[in-house]
Amino acid sequence: MKIIFTLLFLFAVLTSPVALRAQVFEPEKIKKTSKPLVSVPVIVNDREGRYIPGLKKEDFAVYQDGVKQNITYFATYDEPINIALLLDTSVSTQDTLKRIKDAAKDFIELMNPNDKCLIATFDSQVNVLNPFTSNQQTLKDALDKIQTAKEERTVMHRAVEQITQKFFNNIQGRKAIVLLSDGKDYGSFITKDALLNQLEESDVSIYTVFYKTGVNSKRVIIGSDGTLKEKNESKPQKKKSRKKKKGYSVFIPAQVGLPSDEAIEFLERTADMDAIDSLKTMSDTTAGRFYVSDTTKLRKTFKKVAGELRQQYRLGFHSKDGATDATIQEIIIKVDRPDAVVRVRGKFREK
Repeated sequence: MKIIFTLLFLFAVLTSPVALRAQVFEPEKIKKTSKPLVSVPVIVNDREGRYIPGLKKEDFAVYQDGVKQNITYFATYDEPINIALLLDTSVSTQDTLKRIKDAAKDFIELMNPNDKCLIATFDSQVNVLNPFTSNQQTLKDALDKIQTAKEERTVMHRAVEQITQKFFNNIQGRKAIVLLSDGKDYGSFITKDALLNQLEESDVSIYTVFYKTGVNSKRVIIGSDGTLKEKNESKPQKKKSRKKKKGYSVFIPAQVGLPSDEAIEFLERTADMDAIDSLKTMSDTTAGRFYVSDTTKLRKTFKKVAGELRQQYRLGFHSKDGATDATIQEIIIKVDRPDAVVRVRGKFREK
């Protein structure tokens, strides 16, 4: 009888309202105290810039503010990629838009079946042509509809902000923006510095492809690192002086207040330098890469971008410290290879 009574007592306790409440609220308590996964895209090359494949989780070490972290997630380049293809359709692209669209179609054909792509354009406003999809024909049809804008404004900063904040917000996995532009922003409400602060908090890598526009574009050579140089042009031969003909001549004074050709070229050069700095900084901040391309070579450039998007590792860890939402953490990734060069986002904001 004692054994039967004991079993009945245990049954009554386990089915009581108090015990049931404990079973319900315990998982919720664990959820509140657990820290979210911090996802870090990592690119590892050798000294010659070649991708180093075959690395394992044990080859990496992650440090947050000097504290070594436990790597709880590890993925290789086989992981599907979510790509936002962001194209500049401002007035400056009028003569090159067809080549841009053709190169973008070639880029789409390089996608794997599980990859997803969103296509958006920007000029005086941001236009999202389709949501993320793996259907290549849908993406190509969206590209066919793109037209050059008639207004002069180019809201590049706002376009990057909207795509990063709104369309990648609930996306899991590897995320990247491929941005094709001359880098000149006219009319965005968000400043360059404010945008960079937001990009530090995101886990979206930005690959920027710069192409030259403007009256000075043919006289400027841009290196792969973004440095500008003037072309060495041979001095024009002096024309033989003609004999003055007899007759009357009329002198028309130049219009006052118009900039000289030299001043226009200087402004264009300065604008190119600012544009390049904006694109490079966005890529460097997000562990992406900056490219320079003429529109005639866009297909080759897009192929390089697609290749590098495949050549990534992604590490994840749960932060050990108790950082607040307003704290920016610094990350250092080390690889146990003597010739390894690591490219990684250096900061993130604890969420």
